Amino acid sequence: MELILNDGYCPECLLQDEEVELLLNKDDFWECPKSNLQLAVFGTDAVTLKFRGTGKFKEETEFGTQNISGAALAHAKGANYYSDIVLFSSLDEFGAYLTNDIEPTLGLTLGNLAITYSSFKYGNPLAKERAEMSYKRQSRHFKIDFENLGITKKLEKRDLEEGMSDYNSYTLLYRLLITLFERYHKVDISWLPEMGMSLNQAGLCNKHLHSLPEPVTFINDPEFLRGRLLTFIVDLIEIIYRGKKVELPVQFVEPAYEEPSPSITATTLTLQDLLDLKSDLFKNAKVKMVRHKDNRREYRDLIKDKASLLEYQREQSKEVFKDCDFIISFVGQKGTKSLLFGIFKVKGVEKRETSFYYDLEQVGGFDYLVDRVVVDWGDNSIAWHQWYHKQPKEVVQILPNGYLGSFPGLLNFVLDFDELQKLTQNPEANQDWKSHLSAVNGIYLILDSQTGNQYVGSACGNEGIWQRWCNYAYNSHGNNKKLIELCSNPGYGRNFRFSILQTLPANLSKKEVVAIEYLYMRKLGTRAYGLN
Repeated sequence: MELILNDGYCPECLLQDEEVELLLNKDDFWECPKSNLQLAVFGTDAVTLKFRGTGKFKEETEFGTQNISGAALAHAKGANYYSDIVLFSSLDEFGAYLTNDIEPTLGLTLGNLAITYSSFKYGNPLAKERAEMSYKRQSRHFKIDFENLGITKKLEKRDLEEGMSDYNSYTLLYRLLITLFERYHKVDISWLPEMGMSLNQAGLCNKHLHSLPEPVTFINDPEFLRGRLLTFIVDLIEIIYRGKKVELPVQFVEPAYEEPSPSITATTLTLQDLLDLKSDLFKNAKVKMVRHKDNRREYRDLIKDKASLLEYQREQSKEVFKDCDFIISFVGQKGTKSLLFGIFKVKGVEKRETSFYYDLEQVGGFDYLVDRVVVDWGDNSIAWHQWYHKQPKEVVQILPNGYLGSFPGLLNFVLDFDELQKLTQNPEANQDWKSHLSAVNGIYLILDSQTGNQYVGSACGNEGIWQRWCNYAYNSHGNNKKLIELCSNPGYGRNFRFSILQTLPANLSKKEVVAIEYLYMRKLGTRAYGLN
């Protein structure tokens, strides 16, 4: 067996043809000042440690070349680096150990502290040991451990000393920080800011995610979003662990006022006017309006996901609906526009360990306004819950009944079956969709979401894709043989998803259109394995 002998130089750097002398650190390990690789030297053995050092060396420098001579390079089989060691038999074996077992080389920064903790908590379980080593190294260096809940007592004391209310509590910022680690791992900015947030929590969300010059509201690039989330996390770490003051843009500094907006005049139609025309239910009741900002979705996605939004609304960290008889809910849209989501009676509340769970019952009689009324929430959009009788909201738009949302472009959508039926049954409310789909021929795709099977079809009639898809909306199968077989099971058509693969010029003959259709069938394999 060929031994690898060490004479006081970093073996990792030697693999890169660099001679970097090892120095003794404060933990009595020999550490490379460049890569932070550590060796524990016992007699004639130099054991390579899995965890790297942090560059904290003895005040009186001791050099490896003056203390190590011909020590055999080794690694520990188990957790103990001082017993049951295995000698490396080749440089290749040592190189593989560096790649697979040693903590990765990362600079000591607050950003890397956050990244390693996120990987340790939410990353691949198979890589958990290396991620934990990386995090602990960063944690030791900065003396910050996100697992140590003792920080909450310090923050509560800080809140008292600085006279912080729930609007700007440091303790609540710590809770936000912990949730952001998982969001960073998943690259998830949805529901930020969210219901129940303090003024500082919501203000920091808007500062880092939704403010000019680069709001991320409609950006889908994961790496870009990770970068913004990481900047957000580092800001919170400095505020919580290093005493940095919260710095918010001017528009987020002032507390929420509840004086009526001066822009509301006698000639303005308000939400209050609209609801009072229908009912006197709210005249002597305690009513709050709430606005939930969801930056992920288009209109038609929002109105499909009501169940999760309602469930999310029920559970609050504070008693925000205390003494309320009703709440009127909105979903935030572009700018300060807000779409009416529903009107709910507050029937009761259950106090849980860390939250309040509200029993909410939807109030009937207002269905004709839900998903249609758009109001201007006003300049103070950060105040997500406001009293109904103190804050009149101007109605800026009433969407037509059956409206599906703005047309996104011929190649930029996927419709489920219910949406297709809604679209074709309400052409007047969706003129933009109808005019575009009627004006083009093309190749379309139907996906069976239950099995993953696909059907490729073509449309080249007088009203193009619109006319062909109306047939599917009517009978689910469009008279296609295999789809007819599937739809013999009642309601099966609701598994179908519709999209356009390619638009075609109107002057192509039917034969040319069919030729292109067959090309897509071959590309996607829908004749051999799909529904063609």
